[in-house]
Order: sequence, then C-alpha cells, then structure tokens
Amino acid sequence: MSVFGEISTNIIGPIVLIVIAAVVVDRVFAPDPSGLSRLVIYLFTPFLVLDGLANSELTAGEAGQLVAAAAIVSCVIGVAAWWVARLSRFDRKLESSFVLTAVLINAGNYGIPLNHFAFGEAGADRAIIFFVVTVLVSNTAGIFLASRGSVSTRRALLNVAWAPLPYAAAIGLALNLADVEMPVPVARAVSTLGNAAIPAMLAILGIQLSRASIKGQIKPIVMASGMRLVISPLIAVALVLPLGLSGLTRQVAIIQAAMPTAVISGVLATEFGGDVDFVTGVILVSTVASVVTLSVILSILM
Repeated sequence: MSVFGEISTNIIGPIVLIVIAAVVVDRVFAPDPSGLSRLVIYLFTPFLVLDGLANSELTAGEAGQLVAAAAIVSCVIGVAAWWVARLSRFDRKLESSFVLTAVLINAGNYGIPLNHFAFGEAGADRAIIFFVVTVLVSNTAGIFLASRGSVSTRRALLNVAWAPLPYAAAIGLALNLADVEMPVPVARAVSTLGNAAIPAMLAILGIQLSRASIKGQIKPIVMASGMRLVISPLIAVALVLPLGLSGLTRQVAIIQAAMPTAVISGVLATEFGGDVDFVTGVILVSTVASVVTLSVILSILM
C-alpha cells in the first residue's frame, strides 16, 4: 500500500468510521443534538482542557511555540476571512458565520486522534496544546461570532462570559505551574469527563453531517472550506522559521492548522443563533475534502 493509501486508511479511516456510525444512528433514531451540544460546551470540553493542561509534560519552549502558532493562525485566518466576506458583500449573519467557520479549527475530535495515530503519544501531547488554544478561541471569539449574527454585541459578549472553558484552562495551567496534583477522586472524575469530550464531539459531527445541506450557498461554502484547508496550513508553514518550529512540533502545528472546520462551530451556531445551514455545510464539505488534503500533507511531512 502507498504512503497516501496507508495514511488515508489507518490514520484518517478510524475517525471516518466513527462519524459514519453516528450518521447511521441519526438516520435511524433522529436524536436531538442540542442536549449533547450543551454537555460538550459546558461539561466535557472544559474538563478535557483542565486535565490536558494540568498534566502536560511538554517543555515551556515547545508549548509556547504551539500556543503562538495556534494563536497567530487563528488571528490571521480570521482577518483574511473577514476581508473576503466584506469583499463578497455578505450580510451580517453570513459574514459572522463565514469568519466563524474559517477560524474554528477541528483540532480536538479530529486533530488529536489523527496526530495520535500518526505520531503516537508525543504527537497527541502536542496536539492537545494546540487544541487548547483553538478551544479558547472557539469559546470566546467563536461564541461572539455565532451570537453576533442574531443578537446585540453586548449580548454576544455576555454569552462569552458565561462559557466555562477559559476558567477551566486557567485552573489547569495554574495547577501545572504550581506542580500541584489533584486529589485522586477529583483527578479521576476530571479525566473521565474529559475523555467523554472527543467521542461526544464525533457523534455531534456525524449528526451534523447527516443533516447538512449545501443547497443555495455553494460558493461561500467552498470559499470557507478552501480557507480552512488550504490557506490556514500555508499560514502555519510561513510561521515555521519565525517561531523556530522544528521536528514533531512543526509537523503537528502544520497538521493541526490544516484541520477542517470544527464541530464546535455548528454547536455554537445552534446554541447562539448563527447561520446553522451554512456552518453545517462548511463542516460537511471541509470534513469530506480533508480526507484528501490531510493525506497529502501527511505524505509530505512524514
């Protein structure tokens, strides 16, 4: 089997199979994803981040490089997407959702397992740091953008303040820096809740893809998918020298930047009144297309 085929089958294949299983469940039982979405936002993901930061063993230098890469990629692609949306004369709701789908990276439920399958535990450890930054973006700027299309700026900012993830990240980082271990019952509870985040997000992804439609918005959907899958990793490549990225850290940063639109963007659009049809359309197109684009990028990097 070629390198491309092996990567597509053994690294991306398991993720695709889980998503397909969720699609089948949705077609048979049509579950309501809103309850699971709230659990992901307010319970599972905050504890995943708290656990990952509290127990990270990466050096400060490597962690700092990944934090900087994730933050800069998010900012640059966000500005680029806003500029494209303005030039395209999108209305307020579509403009906010367009930027949302370009900025929010599926670095968690897709990126973490993919880097684990590709590079082992060391790859997963680095992917989690990148993921934490993207989740902070999604639970701050993401909530603001999802809300902005349907409510006032003040209401959008209040929605951001209610999100628990930034507080969980602060606690996890404080525990790590202070070298304090959580009591065993607490640590096990935190780990168990955190472990539920990725399968829950994959299930939501499958349900969203099952119901996604690209009718009537094909052009902006393709544009947003292109920014997520092509422009974003090129930005990461441009950061390799300025940030001193090398080895496995460089590989993980580029791969994470090349992930499709995050599942959480659909969750946020559903919860806070964004353009759900457009967002789920971008999730569908970017996720399906990423099977090819990520296989190509992995073939080059490995």
